[in-house]
Amino acid sequence: MPPGPGGMRLRRLSGLSRYSRHQQLRELLRPGPGPSCREESQAQPRARLRCCSRRRLFLHLSRDNRLLSFEPSPARGPAPSPLDRSFPGAEQLLEVLELERPGPGSGDPERPGSSSSSSAALITQHGRAEFWSCREAEGWQLLQAADLCSGPRARLLSAAWDGHSISWCEERPGPSAPPLHCICSRSLGPGPGLTLGPVRTLMHNNPAYRLIAAGEVIYLLPSNCPIPGNSPSNNPIPSNTPSNCPTPSNSPMHNLLKFILIWSPQEDTLTVTSLARGPLSIRRLLHEDYDFTRLVADVAGILPSLPSLEIRAVCPCPTGLLLAEANGEVSLIQNDGTARLLCHLSQSLPAEGSMLMELCGTTLAFTLGRTLQLVDSETGRLVEEATLEVQPLGLIPYWETGEIQLLAEDGIYSLGIHPSNSNIKSAFCSSSSQGQEMLEQLVLEEACKYYQKRSLSRSRLTVQKLKSEAKFQAPLTLCSILQNEFYLRKTGHYNQQTYIKLHSIMAGELQSYVNLEEAKSCLVNGSEIEVAAYIEEITEQEIQRLLRCQLDREGLVYLNSIFNTFPREAWKAVKRTLHLHQNSEGSFSARATADLWRVILSPGLPPDQSVNTNGAVPVFELICRLLYQFQPKWLPMFIELTQQHLATFRNYGGNESLENVPLYKRALSVIPPACDGGAGDPTETIIELLLCSKRPNAVIQAVRLLIERGMWQRAVEATNRFSQQGPLLKKELFAAMLVQISQHRALDPYLEEIWELCPEDTTATDVLDIILGSVPSSCESGPYSSDGNQLTIGLLRPLLTKVLTRGEDQQWIGMAEGLKTMVFPPPTPPRQKKAVDQSNPLSVEPSMEASKTL
Repeated sequence: MPPGPGGMRLRRLSGLSRYSRHQQLRELLRPGPGPSCREESQAQPRARLRCCSRRRLFLHLSRDNRLLSFEPSPARGPAPSPLDRSFPGAEQLLEVLELERPGPGSGDPERPGSSSSSSAALITQHGRAEFWSCREAEGWQLLQAADLCSGPRARLLSAAWDGHSISWCEERPGPSAPPLHCICSRSLGPGPGLTLGPVRTLMHNNPAYRLIAAGEVIYLLPSNCPIPGNSPSNNPIPSNTPSNCPTPSNSPMHNLLKFILIWSPQEDTLTVTSLARGPLSIRRLLHEDYDFTRLVADVAGILPSLPSLEIRAVCPCPTGLLLAEANGEVSLIQNDGTARLLCHLSQSLPAEGSMLMELCGTTLAFTLGRTLQLVDSETGRLVEEATLEVQPLGLIPYWETGEIQLLAEDGIYSLGIHPSNSNIKSAFCSSSSQGQEMLEQLVLEEACKYYQKRSLSRSRLTVQKLKSEAKFQAPLTLCSILQNEFYLRKTGHYNQQTYIKLHSIMAGELQSYVNLEEAKSCLVNGSEIEVAAYIEEITEQEIQRLLRCQLDREGLVYLNSIFNTFPREAWKAVKRTLHLHQNSEGSFSARATADLWRVILSPGLPPDQSVNTNGAVPVFELICRLLYQFQPKWLPMFIELTQQHLATFRNYGGNESLENVPLYKRALSVIPPACDGGAGDPTETIIELLLCSKRPNAVIQAVRLLIERGMWQRAVEATNRFSQQGPLLKKELFAAMLVQISQHRALDPYLEEIWELCPEDTTATDVLDIILGSVPSSCESGPYSSDGNQLTIGLLRPLLTKVLTRGEDQQWIGMAEGLKTMVFPPPTPPRQKKAVDQSNPLSVEPSMEASKTL
């Protein structure tokens, strides 16, 4: 094929004769008729193809449960004997893992991944792992076999190799109907023995995941995602994974299909990321078993707003993981969770399509059917599109030369770049990767040291923090040093591929600077309406940026200045950031990530940084001030909602950074002093804040405020509602009501409700003591009051009757309990003197005589 207008060209390198057993390979790669149609579009391959980095091909014959390897013929000498391994019917092959090790020492012939030998692990569903080694002179030999799982009934759903350990998703039969899933890992030591480490459980109570290794991290995708590979014959290997039927949108499991997990073995962290929002949270495992429910709880507030993942194809590459969605978007998820949109295809991808894709440098190649397209990943521009005469079977990248090869039925083709537009030199590309990595680390470490000296904060600045925060300017200059010195001196040409990592780190900051310069020009030249719109947009972006990072003293002062200078714009930004909403039924809701709630509920700066803050208040107080200013009725509901989130954090052990000052007191601190009546009177808001806190002292204070303002019905309702919280609070509220009853007659319509609140242990003496201590002194000489405002026994009769009746009941209960303890029959009572005196007088003398006789 001649070169296209963008310099791309497709040329045939060789046929399949370069492989051993090429006749059998050609026969197996030839598609057979489909189950219901003989058309070529319905043709199905006979084997599942796996293209390896050493130009080796693995074919798995699913019907025969047999694995074949096809070795490329070396330049000198015969090709090594291929691998031909058949498995028993009950032991299905799950995955073939190439045990390549990164870094120095890979050329050691005794280590997997060296130039003279290579190793592979054959993983079965039942957790059986066979380790094979291939040497040029000896061919494939079985080193050892071992069981990965600790339980005999466990089954594997997927497995991956990150260069140092084997990780897998395991299904364990539970006591109930649904099985349990967990993520496990075992390290693999170097040497001819390939020593396996102990089983480590990374996460439990998780759904089924498909594990994909890219670089030195493991990506955990939902189980309905396609198997990664570069072959359209990538049908799922028979396993016990859940079916890939669509999950209903109203199902709780639907939210679990909206994010991707990334496990970094080097840093031992779990990152939750999404294609729409990027990284959502990062958790450090610290060599402990992590509960999946705790991980999801951190992002539960934002999951409903995320779109579902409809992934049609995946492909690992050195810079991350390529994902193609059903709407035609091709994105790259990097190791830190950052998602970058590379291009948008002109057509949607079918669910049953055969799509191949591969990224090498800045060139993104993908095929859909027999259509081949080459895209510039930096600009998203289509460089070349061609229709192939044969069906493509696989894409094989060679990052050493920046070349992508295509495997077809009739041979191997090269997808290269026209020499006139090529800036890559093979001699440099082979050694630039390691030099670039070392220089990147050196640059970022120097930037950390530079800013650590100038920072007033005691927190240590790390490379990861430098990458995540967008307020450090040193990497901009250092990136230009890399561009002008390192690469120009080595290659003589400007090559964007060699600093793609630093470019991805700085892309967001560069775009922010561009947007800032455009906003400045619009503010100078725009109209009042345009200026107001830009101020609102800039305010929202600044508030969101500050809330995403860890606030120090300068950041908190800056945030306070934004809220004070642009209160209305800040209110709109807070409302959109937290998704504050009240529906028609009066229910109040807010959606935010767990990290954002932690920033909001933070008590402020540490004591060593709280000085010289120029009156700056924490974020929670700032939001409460805006709520009182623009939506005062929302403030009590917001306090109730934040109390719920605070309780959630404390239940999960996350209260180490939250002080014990009640939230309602923090909200009361920003309310201005009360005025005498008028629209600016904040007493109503204060009462609602005290009641929504549900604390005993606050409830008593709110009831007293209601009494002072003469809101008798609301006072009685509040007393009824909160008397159920405890006996002490009930006694205090009842005593407060009795005091008011003894002083005026405003509560007479509610006497029956108040008498029902009488505590069980209250006696008549207690009631009279409270009333006599609160009755106002009368100045009238007569026994009756002229104004009819005095308390009478008739008003208290129902209460006293209730108390006395309750006391008599207690007495009878006590007597009944005493009777239960008496013996039967009872002893004869002694004769009473009174009975002798009341007897007949004629019988007195005999009695006296009898007594004398005795």
